Amino acid sequence: MDLFCFSHILRYLCGCFSSILQMNKRQIEHQGVVEHIFPHAVVVSIAQETACAACAAAALCHSSEKQEKKMEIPVADPSPYRVGQVVTIVGSIGLGLRATLWAYVLPLVLLMCVMIGVAHYTGSEGLAALVSLGSLIPYYILLYLLRGRLQQRFTFQIINK
Repeated sequence: MDLFCFSHILRYLCGCFSSILQMNKRQIEHQGVVEHIFPHAVVVSIAQETACAACAAAALCHSSEKQEKKMEIPVADPSPYRVGQVVTIVGSIGLGLRATLWAYVLPLVLLMCVMIGVAHYTGSEGLAALVSLGSLIPYYILLYLLRGRLQQRFTFQIINK
């Protein structure tokens, strides 16, 4: 009976998450600088700042952080772009939610399902914990092997303003 209820809860959560992905069509925009130009892609450097970095007292506080991320963005024609050019890159918020699903939600569901199943059948909580942690190894290996496919789905675009 417990596994039956758990499957209903899991189905409900997956339905809620997929509806959030489809509802959310807003976009994420970042300003970046073109670092490299390749025949079918442009590498853009984005400066990510914490909320402290924008503070007027950030120079005195020493807690401000600024990280630089590089993103390779596929383009059909790289000729309009120049190294050093400031560009705006855009992606949908659904990309972030989908990435959260793959990186956090699915591994948590896998971990919990394996732990509950192993604990139910063996009665050993220690064994259930070890096996459930071990079940994440094939999951992340699979993600690594599918990185090319996932990279095609999680792409940003350069827009001209």
